[in-house]
Amino acid sequence: LTTHALREKDRIVSFLTRDAGTKRGVARGARGPRSSFAGALEPMTEGRVMYFEKEGRDLVSINSIEPLRSSFPLSGDLENALLLSALAESLQTFVSDSEPAEPFFRLARHSLDALFAGAPGAIVGAYFDVWVLKLSGLFPSHRECAGCGRPLEGGEPLLFEEGRPGFVGAECRRGEAVRLSREGAETLRAILSGPLDPQARPSALTEVSGIARRARRHFLGHELKSHRVLAETLGG
Repeated sequence: LTTHALREKDRIVSFLTRDAGTKRGVARGARGPRSSFAGALEPMTEGRVMYFEKEGRDLVSINSIEPLRSSFPLSGDLENALLLSALAESLQTFVSDSEPAEPFFRLARHSLDALFAGAPGAIVGAYFDVWVLKLSGLFPSHRECAGCGRPLEGGEPLLFEEGRPGFVGAECRRGEAVRLSREGAETLRAILSGPLDPQARPSALTEVSGIARRARRHFLGHELKSHRVLAETLGG
């Protein structure tokens, strides 16, 4: 997910595991010119990690990382390079330490599958942002009103109130709300209903990303740094 320099030749590496959530460990010699970790520490690279953990210590000792799928081929595109950092920061933020994280691991792999299959970064980013919040229990249901709990019919507009946060019916609206267009609502429902199709080109992605951004900001109280950089650089 991320790396930080430690002393002259080492690095602290944060990584995501299936069965133990996020981990932080020391990769000794990783900054050296002949390091065995070369090519294995790109953000969102999938690999097999051998590490040792001692009770009571925050950092594990990383013995080796065998890359299974490097993210380096994706990083030649600026949008994808920034997106990889955003995905990594989201996982580091929302996945618990030392707890099973199979759903998040599958989401990360599924997102990379789509990028390698040629899906635009904007589509993958919107899909990931919605699902990482949903898996964390932070994305509100689009099927029922956050005010009264009644089912929201497919034909009525989706109104999102950041202060709750949640989708509400017109009768429960109590302040400023973001109204999703018909296309935006359809795209959101498609994202929540199944896997990401790399060939799909849904519309109104900026609306869906905006909803995810507001829900994320409500929970954290601020925006993630990598997401700010992504938005400022690409102008969206």
